[in-house]
Amino acid sequence: MLPSRLGRRRVVAGLLALTAAALLVRFWALGLRVFHWDEGRVGYWILRYVETGHYDYEPIIHGPFLYHVNKYVFGLFGASDATARAVVALVGGLLPLAAWLFRDHLTDTEVLGFAGFLAINPVLVYYSRFMRNDVLVAAFSLLALGLVVRALATGRRWYWPAATVALALAFTTKANALLYLVCWAGALLLVADHRVLGGDEGWVADVRAWLWNAADATVAWLDGLRDPDRRDGSLPDHLVAGFDALADGALGKYLPRAVGLGLLFSLVTAFFFAPRPGLLHAFTSIDGFEAATLGAFEEMFSVWGGGHEHSYVEYLELAVRAHAAVALPLSALAIAGFVYDRYWLGRRDFVEFCAYWGLFSVVGYPIVTDIAAHWSLVHAMVPLAVPAAVGVGWIAERGVAFWRRDDRVGATVAVVVLLAVAGYAGATAYQTSYENPASADNPLVQYGQPGLDHALLADLDAAVSGSENTVLFYGEHFYTTTDPSPYLVDGTREPQHWTYRLPLPWYLERFGADSESTLSANAVASQQPPVVVALADEYDDLNPVLENYTAYTYRMTSTDTPTVFWIRNDTHEPA
Repeated sequence: MLPSRLGRRRVVAGLLALTAAALLVRFWALGLRVFHWDEGRVGYWILRYVETGHYDYEPIIHGPFLYHVNKYVFGLFGASDATARAVVALVGGLLPLAAWLFRDHLTDTEVLGFAGFLAINPVLVYYSRFMRNDVLVAAFSLLALGLVVRALATGRRWYWPAATVALALAFTTKANALLYLVCWAGALLLVADHRVLGGDEGWVADVRAWLWNAADATVAWLDGLRDPDRRDGSLPDHLVAGFDALADGALGKYLPRAVGLGLLFSLVTAFFFAPRPGLLHAFTSIDGFEAATLGAFEEMFSVWGGGHEHSYVEYLELAVRAHAAVALPLSALAIAGFVYDRYWLGRRDFVEFCAYWGLFSVVGYPIVTDIAAHWSLVHAMVPLAVPAAVGVGWIAERGVAFWRRDDRVGATVAVVVLLAVAGYAGATAYQTSYENPASADNPLVQYGQPGLDHALLADLDAAVSGSENTVLFYGEHFYTTTDPSPYLVDGTREPQHWTYRLPLPWYLERFGADSESTLSANAVASQQPPVVVALADEYDDLNPVLENYTAYTYRMTSTDTPTVFWIRNDTHEPA
């Protein structure tokens, strides 16, 4: 641990307090916001997985982690908006504890600052209360990095398999775990380049020596294959000598460990990616194991490995605006902390590494993201929290120095700045996650967030809980040629697909409702089902034939798709 005025017990106590606060703000009223379209789609398929026991990996709906874990969560606690989000909230709430893994590279104050940003950053809070994989992949990736850092700092070997499991879990959540490796590689190369140019190679020289020894041992082994008659002795003699050189060199020391870690990674990913039923086949058959590992990754990157057709400048501009709207103090402190560490503290590799990682995430994700959505900001918030913590540490240390010099004005300014940073984050997190979690004015709300409320959902539940349980969808928009099923249907963005009703399939499946659709107003009039759903444009066609109904109008997206719900009066208490 770097020198600091704080004791280890105080730091641990601070981390535990921040983690408790993080868990509280993530679990409090976790079901407040109605499901987003993405949540509704994945949630519906998890319900059908629970019902049928059938699961096949489909890259378009991301990794299998939430499917398998939430299957057991629903079995234990039931299916609801809150329980569906509980795993993400738990992982996001425990994320501040990961700051402890980097204590050899940060001061105690910086460790607490890092944990504080992970605890109350508005982006991390909002998407920890969202059944998506972004917080999961960020958390598992940070955990893997932290365990590697500890392994290098302490020499304890058990950190390596733990880091491997964490990285494997990251890949089971979302394909952009690969982007973390790309960002880390790019950041590491820049740090190494700066060390070489600065004349202080340090660990870079050790890495170069390791690579040279590995190459030398490999060449010695290949020598017998290329020209066995060049020296005295038979080909086996040369091969044995080559193997001895290989075993004595760097490859001989690390290659067996790498193979073991690779096998561990494959076992974890195979467990999650293997189809259900078929888990046993994945571990008892070479073909099954290959399909659950290499085959799954091939599918993953065939869908997510390329770019998407959109304006990079437009998506980058949206990301920068979102940073300014909900994470301005963190972004400003990250810049200040990076500059301070680089030019005044002597440039720490880890701080520089995280700054580059964060920068690559900001400018890189607009290339690979498929839609305009601010959940991609999660992947920049985590690394930028490190240089931002350096900025917080500098302000705190200056405040203490001012106080000890009896400079009350300077100390007061430092305290006010720190309180302003914390207050801004807390107030913004409250506004985005609690006060207006589904409002179009909320900068974190994505287009697929409906404006439904729980009163309507309660009425729908009551309406279909009797002897009649039909929800009839009317009109071209909601008419479907494919019924909701446990299997992913191609062309989910095509017209006449049931996903145009999202997130309603998630709720109707839980309520035990049967969904039907029609293009005929006469059919609606003759059936008189408990619930009729249509776009607001169809109101004049339907309202005259639905006399004993109460109509409620809501937006099915954040800014558009006004939809009318007619609920028969004898099935609920009209408002």
